Amino acid sequence: MVDEGEIGDAPTPLRILITVTFNANQLRSHVLPILALPDVARVTLVADVEPPALPKLRSVVPPRLLVRTVGRAAAKFLVCLWVAARERPDWVVGFNFVPHGFNARVVGALTGTKSLYHMIGGEREWLGGGWRSDNAVLGRLRSPSHTLERLLLRLISGCTVVATMGESARSSLIDRGIDGSRIRILRPSVDTTRFGPSSKPADPRYDGVTVGQLIPRKRIGDLIHAVAELRTRRRDLQVGIVGAGPLEVELRRLVSQLGVTEHIAFLGFREDVQAIYRTARIFALTSASEGLPIAMLEAMSSGLPPVVSDVGEVGGFIRDGENGLLFPAGDVDALTARLETLLGDESLRTALGAAAARWVEESASVDAVATEYRRLFSSSPSAIGTRTR
Repeated sequence: MVDEGEIGDAPTPLRILITVTFNANQLRSHVLPILALPDVARVTLVADVEPPALPKLRSVVPPRLLVRTVGRAAAKFLVCLWVAARERPDWVVGFNFVPHGFNARVVGALTGTKSLYHMIGGEREWLGGGWRSDNAVLGRLRSPSHTLERLLLRLISGCTVVATMGESARSSLIDRGIDGSRIRILRPSVDTTRFGPSSKPADPRYDGVTVGQLIPRKRIGDLIHAVAELRTRRRDLQVGIVGAGPLEVELRRLVSQLGVTEHIAFLGFREDVQAIYRTARIFALTSASEGLPIAMLEAMSSGLPPVVSDVGEVGGFIRDGENGLLFPAGDVDALTARLETLLGDESLRTALGAAAARWVEESASVDAVATEYRRLFSSSPSAIGTRTR
Protein backbone atom coordinates (compact mmCIF):
# COMPACT_ATOMS: atom_id res chain seq x y z
CA MET A 1 0.00 0.00 0.00
CA VAL A 2 1.24 3.51 -0.79
CA ASP A 3 2.33 5.40 2.33
CA GLU A 4 -0.52 7.68 3.37
CA GLY A 5 1.95 10.19 4.71
CA GLU A 6 3.22 10.85 1.21
CA ILE A 7 -0.15 12.18 0.10
CA GLY A 8 -0.21 15.20 2.39
CA ASP A 9 -1.25 16.21 5.88
CA ALA A 10 -4.95 16.60 5.09
CA PRO A 11 -5.72 15.06 1.70
CA THR A 12 -9.07 15.77 0.11
CA PRO A 13 -10.86 12.50 -0.67
CA LEU A 14 -10.73 11.87 -4.41
CA ARG A 15 -13.53 10.50 -6.54
CA ILE A 16 -12.52 8.92 -9.83
CA LEU A 17 -14.82 8.04 -12.74
CA ILE A 18 -13.51 5.40 -15.14
CA THR A 19 -14.96 4.25 -18.44
CA VAL A 20 -13.56 1.16 -20.11
CA THR A 21 -14.27 -2.35 -21.38
CA PHE A 22 -11.89 -4.76 -19.64
CA ASN A 23 -11.82 -8.39 -18.66
CA ALA A 24 -11.30 -9.08 -14.96
CA ASN A 25 -7.53 -9.44 -15.24
CA GLN A 26 -7.09 -6.21 -17.21
CA LEU A 27 -9.32 -4.39 -14.75
CA ARG A 28 -7.25 -5.46 -11.76
CA SER A 29 -4.02 -4.57 -13.52
CA HIS A 30 -5.05 -1.01 -14.36
CA VAL A 31 -7.42 -0.13 -11.51
CA LEU A 32 -5.80 -1.70 -8.42
CA PRO A 33 -3.09 1.02 -8.25
CA ILE A 34 -5.80 3.70 -8.12
CA LEU A 35 -7.78 1.82 -5.49
CA ALA A 36 -4.59 1.41 -3.45
CA LEU A 37 -4.30 5.17 -2.88
CA PRO A 38 -5.50 6.08 0.63
CA ASP A 39 -6.92 9.42 -0.53
CA VAL A 40 -9.09 7.84 -3.23
CA ALA A 41 -12.48 7.59 -1.60
CA ARG A 42 -14.30 5.85 -4.43
CA VAL A 43 -13.89 4.75 -8.01
CA THR A 44 -17.00 4.57 -10.17
CA LEU A 45 -16.66 2.31 -13.19
CA VAL A 46 -18.93 2.59 -16.21
CA ALA A 47 -18.68 -0.75 -18.02
CA ASP A 48 -20.66 -3.17 -20.17
CA VAL A 49 -20.82 -5.84 -17.45
CA GLU A 50 -20.47 -6.03 -13.70
CA PRO A 51 -16.78 -6.22 -12.68
CA PRO A 52 -15.37 -8.43 -9.92
CA ALA A 53 -15.87 -7.01 -6.45
CA LEU A 54 -12.97 -4.78 -5.40
CA PRO A 55 -12.70 -2.45 -2.37
CA LYS A 56 -13.88 1.11 -3.09
CA LEU A 57 -15.05 0.14 -6.60
CA ARG A 58 -18.64 0.86 -7.60
CA SER A 59 -19.93 -0.07 -11.04
CA VAL A 60 -22.65 1.39 -13.24
CA VAL A 61 -23.82 -0.73 -16.18
CA PRO A 62 -25.90 1.09 -18.82
CA PRO A 63 -29.54 -0.05 -18.82
CA ARG A 64 -30.37 -2.60 -21.51
CA LEU A 65 -33.10 -0.40 -22.98
CA LEU A 66 -30.64 2.46 -23.42
CA VAL A 67 -28.10 0.12 -25.07
CA ARG A 68 -30.75 -1.23 -27.46
CA THR A 69 -31.84 2.30 -28.30
CA VAL A 70 -28.52 4.08 -28.91
CA GLY A 71 -25.89 1.30 -28.95
CA ARG A 72 -23.22 0.30 -26.42
CA ALA A 73 -20.74 3.13 -27.03
CA ALA A 74 -23.33 5.91 -26.93
CA ALA A 75 -24.98 4.35 -23.88
CA LYS A 76 -21.70 4.38 -21.95
CA PHE A 77 -21.09 7.99 -22.97
CA LEU A 78 -24.53 9.08 -21.74
CA VAL A 79 -24.14 7.19 -18.46
CA CYS A 80 -20.68 8.72 -17.94
CA LEU A 81 -22.08 12.18 -18.57
CA TRP A 82 -24.94 11.57 -16.14
CA VAL A 83 -22.63 10.25 -13.41
CA ALA A 84 -20.14 13.10 -13.87
CA ALA A 85 -22.85 15.77 -13.83
CA ARG A 86 -24.43 14.26 -10.73
CA GLU A 87 -21.38 13.33 -8.68
CA ARG A 88 -18.73 15.80 -9.90
CA PRO A 89 -15.71 13.47 -9.75
CA ASP A 90 -12.19 14.87 -9.58
CA TRP A 91 -11.05 12.90 -12.63
CA VAL A 92 -12.70 11.05 -15.48
CA VAL A 93 -10.43 8.37 -16.94
CA GLY A 94 -10.76 6.48 -20.23
CA PHE A 95 -8.59 3.57 -21.40
CA ASN A 96 -8.22 3.29 -25.21
CA PHE A 97 -9.28 6.41 -27.07
CA VAL A 98 -12.25 5.16 -29.07
CA PRO A 99 -14.66 5.16 -27.44
CA HIS A 100 -13.48 5.47 -23.83
CA GLY A 101 -10.78 8.13 -24.05
CA PHE A 102 -13.11 10.15 -26.27
CA ASN A 103 -15.86 9.80 -23.68
CA ALA A 104 -13.50 10.97 -20.92
CA ARG A 105 -12.36 13.93 -23.03
CA VAL A 106 -15.87 15.13 -23.87
CA VAL A 107 -17.44 14.40 -20.49
CA GLY A 108 -14.55 16.22 -18.82
CA ALA A 109 -15.03 19.25 -21.06
CA LEU A 110 -18.80 19.36 -20.53
CA THR A 111 -18.64 19.02 -16.74
CA GLY A 112 -15.40 20.86 -15.96
CA THR A 113 -13.70 17.67 -14.79
CA LYS A 114 -10.04 16.83 -15.33
CA SER A 115 -9.71 14.10 -17.97
CA LEU A 116 -7.10 11.36 -18.30
CA TYR A 117 -6.79 9.34 -21.49
CA HIS A 118 -4.66 6.21 -21.05
CA MET A 119 -3.22 5.00 -24.36
CA ILE A 120 -2.82 1.36 -23.38
CA GLY A 121 -2.90 0.02 -26.95
CA GLY A 122 -0.04 2.13 -28.24
CA GLU A 123 -0.09 4.44 -31.23
CA ARG A 124 -2.25 2.08 -33.28
CA GLU A 125 -5.21 3.56 -31.37
CA TRP A 126 -4.94 6.70 -33.53
CA LEU A 127 -2.24 6.10 -36.17
CA GLY A 128 -3.78 6.28 -39.64
CA GLY A 129 -7.12 6.95 -38.00
CA GLY A 130 -6.91 3.72 -36.00
CA TRP A 131 -7.21 1.49 -39.06
CA ARG A 132 -5.03 -1.20 -37.45
CA SER A 133 -6.51 -0.88 -33.99
CA ASP A 134 -8.67 -3.43 -32.21
CA ASN A 135 -11.62 -1.03 -32.26
CA ALA A 136 -14.65 -2.61 -33.94
CA VAL A 137 -15.33 0.49 -36.05
CA LEU A 138 -11.96 2.09 -36.78
CA GLY A 139 -10.34 -1.30 -37.29
CA ARG A 140 -12.58 -1.85 -40.33
CA LEU A 141 -10.93 0.94 -42.32
CA ARG A 142 -9.29 -0.55 -45.40
CA SER A 143 -6.48 1.99 -45.51
CA PRO A 144 -5.03 4.68 -43.24
CA SER A 145 -6.89 7.98 -42.99
CA HIS A 146 -4.62 10.92 -42.24
CA THR A 147 -7.64 13.21 -41.89
CA LEU A 148 -9.11 10.98 -39.20
CA GLU A 149 -5.71 10.68 -37.54
CA ARG A 150 -5.43 14.46 -37.28
CA LEU A 151 -8.94 14.64 -35.82
CA LEU A 152 -8.15 11.99 -33.20
CA LEU A 153 -4.92 13.75 -32.24
CA ARG A 154 -6.71 17.08 -31.93
CA LEU A 155 -9.22 15.49 -29.57
CA ILE A 156 -6.45 13.76 -27.61
CA SER A 157 -4.61 17.06 -27.20
CA GLY A 158 -7.64 18.43 -25.35
CA CYS A 159 -7.33 15.92 -22.49
CA THR A 160 -5.93 17.25 -19.23
CA VAL A 161 -3.38 14.44 -19.15
CA VAL A 162 -2.45 11.70 -21.61
CA ALA A 163 -0.85 8.56 -20.20
CA THR A 164 1.27 6.12 -22.17
CA MET A 165 2.75 2.76 -21.29
CA GLY A 166 6.30 3.92 -21.96
CA GLU A 167 8.68 6.37 -23.57
CA SER A 168 8.20 5.18 -27.14
CA ALA A 169 4.51 6.12 -27.27
CA ARG A 170 5.20 9.35 -25.42
CA SER A 171 7.78 10.38 -28.02
CA SER A 172 5.39 9.47 -30.82
CA LEU A 173 2.73 11.81 -29.42
CA ILE A 174 5.23 14.63 -28.92
CA ASP A 175 6.39 14.23 -32.53
CA ARG A 176 2.79 14.90 -33.59
CA GLY A 177 2.40 18.04 -31.57
CA ILE A 178 1.00 16.85 -28.22
CA ASP A 179 2.38 18.89 -25.31
CA GLY A 180 4.98 16.63 -23.71
CA SER A 181 4.56 18.27 -20.30
CA ARG A 182 1.07 16.74 -20.09
CA ILE A 183 2.10 13.19 -21.00
CA ARG A 184 2.74 10.78 -18.13
CA ILE A 185 4.03 7.22 -18.17
CA LEU A 186 1.62 4.93 -16.29
CA ARG A 187 2.33 1.23 -16.67
CA PRO A 188 -0.10 -1.60 -16.06
CA SER A 189 0.48 -3.18 -12.68
CA VAL A 190 1.01 -6.70 -11.44
CA ASP A 191 -0.34 -8.10 -8.19
CA THR A 192 2.95 -9.59 -7.06
CA THR A 193 1.22 -11.49 -4.25
CA ARG A 194 -0.65 -13.46 -6.92
CA PHE A 195 2.11 -13.56 -9.54
CA GLY A 196 5.28 -14.16 -7.60
CA PRO A 197 8.34 -16.37 -8.08
CA SER A 198 7.81 -19.87 -6.79
CA SER A 199 9.79 -23.07 -6.84
CA LYS A 200 9.31 -24.87 -10.12
CA PRO A 201 8.86 -28.63 -10.33
CA ALA A 202 11.98 -30.55 -11.30
CA ASP A 203 10.40 -31.36 -14.66
CA PRO A 204 7.99 -28.53 -15.64
CA ARG A 205 5.08 -29.57 -17.85
CA TYR A 206 5.66 -26.84 -20.43
CA ASP A 207 8.98 -25.75 -21.88
CA GLY A 208 7.29 -22.57 -23.03
CA VAL A 209 3.96 -20.85 -22.66
CA THR A 210 2.27 -17.91 -24.35
CA VAL A 211 -0.81 -16.05 -23.17
CA GLY A 212 -3.04 -13.85 -25.28
CA GLN A 213 -6.01 -13.57 -27.59
CA LEU A 214 -5.87 -15.73 -30.69
CA ILE A 215 -6.04 -12.79 -33.10
CA PRO A 216 -3.85 -11.80 -36.08
CA ARG A 217 -1.60 -9.23 -34.39
CA LYS A 218 -0.51 -11.77 -31.75
CA ARG A 219 1.17 -13.85 -34.51
CA ILE A 220 0.77 -17.13 -32.59
CA GLY A 221 1.54 -18.92 -35.85
CA ASP A 222 5.16 -17.76 -35.53
CA LEU A 223 5.48 -19.66 -32.26
CA ILE A 224 3.95 -22.76 -33.85
CA HIS A 225 6.48 -22.60 -36.70
CA ALA A 226 9.30 -22.20 -34.14
CA VAL A 227 8.07 -25.29 -32.30
CA ALA A 228 8.04 -27.21 -35.59
CA GLU A 229 11.70 -26.32 -36.07
CA LEU A 230 12.76 -26.99 -32.49
CA ARG A 231 11.04 -30.36 -32.16
CA THR A 232 13.55 -31.88 -34.61
CA ARG A 233 16.22 -31.29 -31.95
CA ARG A 234 14.08 -31.47 -28.81
CA ARG A 235 11.66 -34.35 -29.30
CA ASP A 236 10.10 -33.93 -25.86
CA LEU A 237 9.29 -30.24 -26.40
CA GLN A 238 5.96 -29.07 -24.91
CA VAL A 239 4.42 -25.62 -25.40
CA GLY A 240 1.15 -24.29 -23.97
CA ILE A 241 -1.03 -21.68 -25.69
CA VAL A 242 -3.35 -19.91 -23.24
CA GLY A 243 -6.16 -17.87 -24.76
CA ALA A 244 -9.14 -17.94 -27.05
CA GLY A 245 -10.13 -16.08 -30.17
CA PRO A 246 -11.27 -16.19 -33.78
CA LEU A 247 -8.05 -17.77 -35.10
CA GLU A 248 -8.22 -20.89 -32.95
CA VAL A 249 -9.50 -23.17 -35.72
CA GLU A 250 -6.90 -21.86 -38.15
CA LEU A 251 -4.09 -22.26 -35.62
CA ARG A 252 -5.15 -25.80 -34.76
CA ARG A 253 -5.10 -26.59 -38.47
CA LEU A 254 -1.55 -25.19 -38.74
CA VAL A 255 -0.44 -27.34 -35.79
CA SER A 256 -1.80 -30.41 -37.57
CA GLN A 257 -0.21 -29.47 -40.91
CA LEU A 258 3.21 -29.00 -39.32
CA GLY A 259 2.94 -32.26 -37.40
CA VAL A 260 3.34 -30.77 -33.93
CA THR A 261 0.04 -31.85 -32.39
CA GLU A 262 1.88 -33.77 -29.68
CA HIS A 263 4.03 -30.75 -28.84
CA ILE A 264 1.43 -27.98 -28.51
CA ALA A 265 -1.51 -27.78 -26.10
CA PHE A 266 -4.35 -25.28 -26.58
CA LEU A 267 -5.36 -24.43 -23.02
CA GLY A 268 -8.15 -21.93 -23.73
CA PHE A 269 -8.94 -18.90 -21.61
CA ARG A 270 -7.78 -19.45 -18.03
CA GLU A 271 -8.56 -17.52 -14.86
CA ASP A 272 -5.73 -19.38 -13.08
CA VAL A 273 -2.94 -18.43 -15.47
CA GLN A 274 -0.58 -18.04 -12.50
CA ALA A 275 -0.85 -21.81 -12.04
CA ILE A 276 0.24 -22.32 -15.65
CA TYR A 277 3.29 -20.12 -15.10
CA ARG A 278 4.36 -22.33 -12.21
CA THR A 279 4.59 -25.30 -14.61
CA ALA A 280 6.59 -23.57 -17.38
CA ARG A 281 10.22 -22.74 -18.10
CA ILE A 282 9.86 -19.79 -20.53
CA PHE A 283 7.30 -17.18 -21.51
CA ALA A 284 7.02 -16.28 -25.21
CA LEU A 285 5.34 -13.31 -26.88
CA THR A 286 5.25 -13.04 -30.67
CA SER A 287 3.02 -9.98 -31.23
CA ALA A 288 3.33 -7.63 -34.19
CA SER A 289 2.21 -4.73 -31.99
CA GLU A 290 1.61 -4.12 -28.29
CA GLY A 291 1.56 -1.41 -25.67
CA LEU A 292 3.14 -3.06 -22.64
CA PRO A 293 1.63 -6.56 -22.34
CA ILE A 294 0.10 -7.46 -18.99
CA ALA A 295 0.67 -11.17 -19.64
CA MET A 296 4.39 -10.57 -20.12
CA LEU A 297 4.64 -8.61 -16.86
CA GLU A 298 2.75 -11.30 -14.95
CA ALA A 299 5.00 -14.02 -16.36
CA MET A 300 8.10 -12.03 -15.45
CA SER A 301 6.77 -11.47 -11.94
CA SER A 302 6.31 -15.24 -11.71
CA GLY A 303 10.00 -15.71 -12.45
CA LEU A 304 9.70 -16.80 -16.09
CA PRO A 305 12.37 -15.46 -18.43
CA PRO A 306 10.60 -13.80 -21.39
CA VAL A 307 11.39 -14.23 -25.08
CA VAL A 308 9.44 -11.40 -26.68
CA SER A 309 9.12 -9.46 -29.92
CA ASP A 310 10.63 -5.99 -29.75
CA VAL A 311 7.44 -3.95 -30.30
CA GLY A 312 5.67 -1.07 -28.57
CA GLU A 313 7.06 -0.43 -25.11
CA VAL A 314 8.54 -3.93 -24.73
CA GLY A 315 12.06 -2.81 -25.65
CA GLY A 316 11.90 -0.07 -23.04
CA PHE A 317 11.10 -2.58 -20.31
CA ILE A 318 13.10 -5.64 -21.39
CA ARG A 319 16.88 -5.33 -21.33
CA ASP A 320 18.08 -7.94 -23.81
CA GLY A 321 20.25 -10.49 -22.05
CA GLU A 322 19.58 -8.93 -18.63
CA ASN A 323 15.94 -9.66 -17.81
CA GLY A 324 14.82 -11.35 -21.02
CA LEU A 325 15.57 -11.89 -24.69
CA LEU A 326 14.24 -9.82 -27.61
CA PHE A 327 13.75 -10.68 -31.27
CA PRO A 328 12.38 -8.75 -34.26
CA ALA A 329 8.64 -9.27 -34.72
CA GLY A 330 7.91 -11.74 -37.50
CA ASP A 331 11.44 -13.20 -37.52
CA VAL A 332 10.74 -16.88 -36.84
CA ASP A 333 14.40 -17.86 -37.17
CA ALA A 334 15.40 -15.35 -34.48
CA LEU A 335 12.53 -16.48 -32.25
CA THR A 336 13.61 -20.09 -32.67
CA ALA A 337 17.22 -19.26 -31.84
CA ARG A 338 16.27 -17.34 -28.67
CA LEU A 339 14.05 -20.16 -27.45
CA GLU A 340 16.74 -22.73 -28.15
CA THR A 341 19.32 -20.65 -26.29
CA LEU A 342 17.20 -20.50 -23.15
CA LEU A 343 16.00 -24.08 -23.29
CA GLY A 344 19.59 -25.25 -23.44
CA ASP A 345 20.93 -23.10 -20.59
CA GLU A 346 19.32 -23.58 -17.19
CA SER A 347 21.60 -21.11 -15.43
CA LEU A 348 20.70 -18.39 -17.94
CA ARG A 349 17.01 -19.15 -17.50
CA THR A 350 17.37 -18.86 -13.74
CA ALA A 351 19.33 -15.59 -13.90
CA LEU A 352 16.98 -13.92 -16.39
CA GLY A 353 13.90 -15.13 -14.51
CA ALA A 354 15.15 -13.73 -11.20
CA ALA A 355 16.04 -10.40 -12.82
CA ALA A 356 12.65 -10.27 -14.52
CA ALA A 357 10.82 -10.71 -11.20
CA ARG A 358 12.91 -7.97 -9.55
CA TRP A 359 12.28 -5.62 -12.48
CA VAL A 360 8.51 -6.00 -12.15
CA GLU A 361 8.58 -5.57 -8.37
CA GLU A 362 10.48 -2.30 -8.74
CA SER A 363 8.70 -0.86 -11.79
CA ALA A 364 5.27 -2.44 -12.26
CA SER A 365 4.02 -3.71 -8.91
CA VAL A 366 0.73 -2.27 -7.64
CA ASP A 367 2.61 -0.05 -5.19
CA ALA A 368 5.07 1.19 -7.82
CA VAL A 369 2.31 2.19 -10.24
CA ALA A 370 0.17 3.63 -7.43
CA THR A 371 3.05 5.97 -6.61
CA GLU A 372 2.87 7.38 -10.15
CA TYR A 373 -0.90 7.89 -9.85
CA ARG A 374 -0.36 9.58 -6.49
CA ARG A 375 2.04 12.06 -8.06
CA LEU A 376 -0.44 12.81 -10.81
CA PHE A 377 -3.55 13.14 -8.67
CA SER A 378 -1.79 15.25 -6.02
CA SER A 379 -0.34 17.72 -8.55
CA SER A 380 -1.59 21.27 -8.33
CA PRO A 381 -3.52 22.56 -11.38
CA SER A 382 -0.58 24.76 -12.39
CA ALA A 383 1.83 21.83 -12.19
CA ILE A 384 -0.42 19.15 -13.69
CA GLY A 385 1.87 18.81 -16.67
CA THR A 386 5.14 18.64 -14.78
CA ARG A 387 6.89 15.47 -15.82
CA THR A 388 7.84 13.23 -12.92
CA ARG A 389 9.94 10.62 -14.69
